[in-house]
Amino acid sequence: MFFGLKKTMKKNIKESIIEPPIGLINIAIENITSNNLHGLKSCIDKMISEYKNGSTSWLFLAIYYNIINELDKAEEAIKKSLKLNENYGEAYRIFADVLRKKQNFTDGLEKAKKAAEINPNNASALDTLGTAYASINDHINAEFYFKKALGINNELSVIHNNLGNTYRHLGKNKESILHLEKAINLDPNIAEIYNNLAITYFEEKNYEKALKTLEKINNTELLDHNNLVNLYTSYGHIFSKMYKYTEAKQYYKKALDLDQENSSANNGLAEIYCIFQDPEKAIKFFRNSIDKSPKIQNNISNYILCYNYLLERDEKEKFEETLKYANLVDQEIIKQKINGLKKNKTINIGFVSGDFYNHPVSYFIESPLKFLKEKDYNIYAYNNNNYTDSFTSELKKYFHNWRDIYHLNDEQIIETIRNDEIDILFDLSGHTAHNSLSVFQRKPAPIQISWLGYSKTTGLKTIDYILTDNISIPKNEEHRFTEKPIRMENSYYCFSNFTIDKNIEVEESKYNDFIFGCFNNTKKLNKNVLRIWSCILRDIPKSKIILKFKYYECNELRKKITEFFIKNSIDENRLIFFNQSPRNEYLKYYNKIDLSLDPFPYPGGTTTCESLFMGVPVLTMKGCDSLSRNSENILINCGLSDFIAKNEEEYINLAKSLAKKGKFAEKNKIKTKFLSSNLLNGELFSNELDKNIKIIWNEYCKNKQMIS
Repeated sequence: MFFGLKKTMKKNIKESIIEPPIGLINIAIENITSNNLHGLKSCIDKMISEYKNGSTSWLFLAIYYNIINELDKAEEAIKKSLKLNENYGEAYRIFADVLRKKQNFTDGLEKAKKAAEINPNNASALDTLGTAYASINDHINAEFYFKKALGINNELSVIHNNLGNTYRHLGKNKESILHLEKAINLDPNIAEIYNNLAITYFEEKNYEKALKTLEKINNTELLDHNNLVNLYTSYGHIFSKMYKYTEAKQYYKKALDLDQENSSANNGLAEIYCIFQDPEKAIKFFRNSIDKSPKIQNNISNYILCYNYLLERDEKEKFEETLKYANLVDQEIIKQKINGLKKNKTINIGFVSGDFYNHPVSYFIESPLKFLKEKDYNIYAYNNNNYTDSFTSELKKYFHNWRDIYHLNDEQIIETIRNDEIDILFDLSGHTAHNSLSVFQRKPAPIQISWLGYSKTTGLKTIDYILTDNISIPKNEEHRFTEKPIRMENSYYCFSNFTIDKNIEVEESKYNDFIFGCFNNTKKLNKNVLRIWSCILRDIPKSKIILKFKYYECNELRKKITEFFIKNSIDENRLIFFNQSPRNEYLKYYNKIDLSLDPFPYPGGTTTCESLFMGVPVLTMKGCDSLSRNSENILINCGLSDFIAKNEEEYINLAKSLAKKGKFAEKNKIKTKFLSSNLLNGELFSNELDKNIKIIWNEYCKNKQMIS
């Protein structure tokens, strides 16, 4: 923050007898540079004592308080400095930094603009303005001012660091690495820059390089308290992505020992507890992250997702908790822009998601979009993720317009949506990763609909509808939703097999024994699920179970699950673990199993469809809410209701009965039933969706015309 301070100070101080002499100022700057806070305070005491009417004296006092994070005192001192010299550019610059740290980003931006206005050719002032824009996630303006600052002085490491961070947010990781490495070359003694470089390598999924970068500063004198917290948190994130959860947990705990309210470390540790099927511990750390940073939507959504999907709570309590936390941040609803109330107009429809890539949301949206595009709509994609793959390229064909919004802040996203004159806006994420619910809270479109990504209520009254069906949300459960249900006649699911290799063949399991399987997320495998599966395996002595998911790359997780089965009298040789595979290779693993066991109360959705596509029937439990009915919904729509158990006892008995009959000789019949079902009829689905869209649009037009 204080790089280039000496030049800045010399340029900004007024020639006046009341200002401290340049020699005293130089001593203060040297103390800042060497982090000699005791020497700095002594120097400032002398300034205040002998030059109390000097604006520079109070500026240095503000800088001192800013360094030690006594921000109210820093603000008080900076105001005294500006009262003595209202045109003091450096004072405005420091004021902007203080306000940013106090999370008063709006006022901080105004002060940064003032500093740059007074000193338009000062690199540090432009850097502070770039930082102010970055603080409100306006990375486009941030990039502009950082580059402008480097055009004045290309030798300031802090600006290269800031531009490197901005490029990462813009999805320009190569440029980010270039500038961060330049920053390190200019000043190899700033720990923060190494950490930022490691984060960029992390975003590039180059975890080994990220670790090597952090090792350069680990156990060095470069680390102060804040740097240590960031270092340990970064180690936690990297080891988590490498499925080394023991190491990750240790580092998150080290970070929290230093700062128990650190939002990122709390989130990271909570996620590990979810993976290890301990949601009660997870919810504690998710809640801690909200207490620290209540305005971060990601923290709120993580808490709501865990509370609704993983905790054993009654539905009333889940609904109330969702309402409480979903509306924790009071967002002002923007004035509605009326785009035209003609019933027969070409309706502009937007879809907002961070999952337009090889992701379950893409599997279920491709077919409806394909046919919807042929109708009289303008269809827009709002992509909230800088990660793309071949799926992304395929999906782009089905939109008339594609907008990347991952690098924009909420205000810019809202402006983009309003400029596109969107009439109906679909949220495809709910409280899952890369969501844009903070945008939906502001209601940028007249009609807003929740679909696909999240089975429960978002808790937001600004989302008008949820696209569902009679199975998922019966009439007597509507009160658990803030959204009004739009019910599809069959299912709100419409599966696509557009990326599946057509040469994949269904085969019988080559194992001699009967093989159960579950390819679901380990977060769903609670103790009760594992207990029931143990009962089934005990009663079918030679049977085995295949468990496949990416988290099984972690030895500790496999060990924990194995120990549970052993305690329930199941030999570890009957457990077969596999981790992640490319999708077409992954699907072939279904040829190894005879029956998929669905977890409960959080069942599969995508995995259920994939299992049936490969001819493997899925045994599921009848659900009690919209989430727990996912597999039930799919099986009913495929004419496979015989595989739905009413309770735990029937679940066990059905599994035993099916296993005792021996291996299924009719896998291809299961697959045919699935492929011929309504679940894969994109044209039928889009025709009904078209009909529903017209109904709600006409209702909206009628209501608006009546009001006017």
